[in-house]
Amino acid sequence: MPFGNVNVSYKPCKSVGALKSAAAYMLGRQKQQIEQGIKKTAEGLYTALGCDRDNFANNILVTRKLNGKSYSKHKANTILAHKMSISFHPDDNVKYKDVYKIAEDFAERFIHSKGFEVLFAVHTDTAHVHVHFLISNCNMVTGKSYRRSQRDLYEMSEYFGKKCLEYGFTNSVRESFYNHDITKQRDKLTFGETQIHKRGEQSYKDDLREIVKIAVGKPGNKTFEDVIRFIQSEYGVVCRVAGNTVSYRHPIYLDKNGKPISIRAGRLGEAYTRKGIEYALQQRDLKLQQSVPAKTLQKKKLRR
Repeated sequence: MPFGNVNVSYKPCKSVGALKSAAAYMLGRQKQQIEQGIKKTAEGLYTALGCDRDNFANNILVTRKLNGKSYSKHKANTILAHKMSISFHPDDNVKYKDVYKIAEDFAERFIHSKGFEVLFAVHTDTAHVHVHFLISNCNMVTGKSYRRSQRDLYEMSEYFGKKCLEYGFTNSVRESFYNHDITKQRDKLTFGETQIHKRGEQSYKDDLREIVKIAVGKPGNKTFEDVIRFIQSEYGVVCRVAGNTVSYRHPIYLDKNGKPISIRAGRLGEAYTRKGIEYALQQRDLKLQQSVPAKTLQKKKLRR
C-alpha cells in the first residue's frame, strides 16, 4: 500500500497578523522575499478554493463574521487557519503542472468538499518540490471548526501515495504509513492523566499501554491477531476489532456507575492502534533479521 508524505506538524495561525503572514509567505509576497528576489511559486501554480486566491486572509475573516465566529488579538487561542503540506522526492523530476493537478484534487477531496476555504501553492524554490496549504478554521456553511483525525491523515497519505504512483512518482511514496520515528510519538494524555502522573501515580490507560507493549515485545506474537489474542488470554483485557479500529476494556477498572470502561486505541496513542502495532511488529522483526548474520558469524568463529 503506497503512502505519500503529508506533513501537518505546523503551528496554526492564531492571529490576523500570523494569518496574513502565512498567506504572503506561501505566495512569495513577504517584504524580505521580494527584496531578496525569492520566487516561491508562479502565476499558474497557486489558487484558492471557495474564495479569492489573492485575498485569502480577508475572505476567511469575512466567513468567520458571517458565521458569528469572533476573533481578536486578545483571544490568544483562537485558531484562524491550519497549515499542511505535501512533498515530492527530487529524484522523481516532477512537472509543476502535474504537482498542481495533484494538489488541486487533494484540496478538493479533503478540504473544500467538506466546506472549508483553502489556499494552496506549489513551491518551486527547492530541490524537492512541495505544496503548502492554508485551511480556514471556519466551515462556510455551519461555522464549525476544521477537524483532522489521525484516520483522516492516514487517508490523506494513502490517497496522495496513489496519486504519485498514477503519475509515475515512485520515489515519492513509502510502504508504511508511519515514518521510522514512530517511537518518538508521544502517548495521548488527557489533563486528568497529566495530574495523576504529577502525583507519581498511574492511570488505567497506563496499564493498557503497558500491556500492549508487553504483547508486542513477545517474540511468539508474529501478527496483530497474535497480539490481540495474547492481550485477551494473558491479561483478561477485552479487545474489540472492527476493521482498522481497536478498543480495549480494562479487566478491573470501572466507571462511577460500576460499569467496565472501553477506550479506543487512538485515545491511548498511535502506537496502540492496529497500524501502530503492525508497524512495531515489522520493526521488531527487521531488527531481529539484521542481528542474525552477526550471531551466525560469531558461532562460526567459536567453532574454529
